Amino acid sequence: MPPLLHAKEIVKRFGGVTALAGVDLELAENEILGLIGPNGSGKTTLVNCISGVLKIDQGDVLLRERSYAHASRTRRARAGMARTFQTPRLFGELSVRENVEVGTNAGRGRQSIKRNRVDSLLHRLDLQDLSRQVVSSLAYGYQRRVEIARALVSEPEVLLLDEPAAGLNDAETADLRGLLLDIRKEGCAIIVIDHDMDLIMNVSDRVEALDDGRVIFVGAPGDAFREKVVVEAYLGAA
Repeated sequence: MPPLLHAKEIVKRFGGVTALAGVDLELAENEILGLIGPNGSGKTTLVNCISGVLKIDQGDVLLRERSYAHASRTRRARAGMARTFQTPRLFGELSVRENVEVGTNAGRGRQSIKRNRVDSLLHRLDLQDLSRQVVSSLAYGYQRRVEIARALVSEPEVLLLDEPAAGLNDAETADLRGLLLDIRKEGCAIIVIDHDMDLIMNVSDRVEALDDGRVIFVGAPGDAFREKVVVEAYLGAA
């Protein structure tokens, strides 16, 4: 079967710097793909190109074999892509509920159905007792949950998570791991970037490693750090 999502030979340049040099990524139905690599390897740039935050210079972005390479972020969201960011992008003056409800304006499905999901997601992410609280007053871990809830309310087929465990304590990270596995069971494929290798190795079906804007490894999580090229990317050549 063709992949659910295929980022095909993506090239992205910033002036004279090539951030992505023909990167290929495939995501299957109901798969969790861990995207790893050292700082500056191109991970966030790739997710930005897939989600439409950045325009690509060459290549294609295919969802169910339909091209979205030149589609707006809104069109990609309505097609079934949702994402979070390295630093939560929330409306600080709005309540938790209001922030989650913003997500009903994106993605697929009828507005009435998406609104019904708000209560369910607030409960599921342990946010129901905070629903009227201004989001800027929340601890960082709860802000992360609000952003994930906002992404999920649109019922995406593909969820792109950029550093979802950043700033979380061990208990919050364990909760996040369970949440990602539950999301996958419900039929949503996930690409997750994170520096927490325990999280990546425990949730991912496959990992893809980038270095200097190129793919250096694709395979089983347990095999990644057996590859010399991956170890050298993180630790430097001996």
